[in-house]
Amino acid sequence: MASIWQEKGESEAPRARLEGELETEAAIIGGGLTGVLTAYRLQERGMEACILEADTVGSGTTGGSTGKVTAQHGLIYAKLIRTFGRDKAKEYAKLNSMAVEEYAYLIEKEEIKCDFMRCSAYLYSREGMAELREEADAAKRLGINAVLSEVTKLPFPVDGALCFPDQARFDPLAFTRGLAAQVEKKGVRIFEKTRVTGVENMRVLTAEGAVQAKHIVFACHYPIVNIPGYYFLRMSQQGSFAIALRGVQPVSGVYLDVQQGGLSLRSARFRDEDVLILAAYDVRSGKNSVGGKYRELLSAARRFYPECGLVAQWSAQDCRTADEVPYIGRYSPDMPDWYVATGFNKWGITNAMVAAERIAAMIAGEKAAEGSVYDPARFKLLPSMKNLAGDVGNTIAGLAKEAFSLPEETLSALPRGEGSIVEHEGEKYAVYRDEAGEAHILPSRCPHLGCRLEWNPDDRAWECPCHGSRFDVDGAILSGPAVRGLEREE
Repeated sequence: MASIWQEKGESEAPRARLEGELETEAAIIGGGLTGVLTAYRLQERGMEACILEADTVGSGTTGGSTGKVTAQHGLIYAKLIRTFGRDKAKEYAKLNSMAVEEYAYLIEKEEIKCDFMRCSAYLYSREGMAELREEADAAKRLGINAVLSEVTKLPFPVDGALCFPDQARFDPLAFTRGLAAQVEKKGVRIFEKTRVTGVENMRVLTAEGAVQAKHIVFACHYPIVNIPGYYFLRMSQQGSFAIALRGVQPVSGVYLDVQQGGLSLRSARFRDEDVLILAAYDVRSGKNSVGGKYRELLSAARRFYPECGLVAQWSAQDCRTADEVPYIGRYSPDMPDWYVATGFNKWGITNAMVAAERIAAMIAGEKAAEGSVYDPARFKLLPSMKNLAGDVGNTIAGLAKEAFSLPEETLSALPRGEGSIVEHEGEKYAVYRDEAGEAHILPSRCPHLGCRLEWNPDDRAWECPCHGSRFDVDGAILSGPAVRGLEREE
């Protein structure tokens, strides 16, 4: 299901796949917002870079974003002070506030048409003001202009809101595509339909070629290499759902409920009309077996806007860290020339700008802040976890090869348009029966680390509840960390 950014975006001429061998200073895995911004920062420093994108530029989480350009990241600053102390909390606040201004500067400098608009960002509450007051105090201590208000222009009553003035909103896909066009003019090579299948030391492998690099940047949403780094132990993936509505009075700011999974609202332009983007829910990937999230969102919208019409609906997946701060920096002490940007916790717009600058500076040999709040090394592995290397390999090697032959009576019990894990003679299969009655039969385990897949009826996709890989009904990868699809045994 496509977002409004993907629906309205002009189709681009396809870029070439990587074929054969290539050498470069920096290989960037992932052509979303983070990858393109990193390439831009590297070329500013006179460094050679290439981008390897599994699909097309901005087609992943970037294209599913709501496009809020803001340093207001929910109830984050009071928690950062408690968890990391004032200095590191201030680093986070300062860098994300600077990122808002950097977007404004780059958009003007590079003349990128992306509907960039200054606005206020509001964090609202319907359950009292205590949390908002604490957050307002924390934000002010960290140098952020934060204003409490009891008045909003929302279509429902609230107890109050915390306003960050002079934030922004934009079309994230148009920005990413526009910046990608600029970096190509400056010598960055971008390869599309080029899924990275592995990395061996400083060699990035794809199906039809390889890149030898001095530096490797993992900007691919979820790191695809398990060891070293152990990012599969550090994060989960959460899905959120969004709808776009016509026939709704525009809202001037961007809004978010303090309650996790509450409603997010912002207006946008879509095909010469104003629409409202309404988003909600934080559902762990692989845990939406009941479905109905789009229906619930539309039902909520029509309580506030009875005459609204549905324009589009889509979902996005976000990597979540335990402390709600991204991992940005060196991938692992064992691989000093690998870099990672992941775990954006739904706030990937400004954190992508932070990541690009931080990683480009490190690659260029500039002095990086020691003990940064973003440092991936803040996660300490237990000694016993290093024994997982052999266990992981055994898990992958031990996945059962399943013979894809199921009796008709078993398949006919599955309603058309639905998917389910089906058991037959002691083996389990992931089966989707389409509207025509044809069965799409696949392995029931994720090729990443062997977890049992679950059906997501809202997006008609198979999802891994362990690490969040997603696949379509024919087994093709929708998002990683898996690097290969669900292959049928013929």
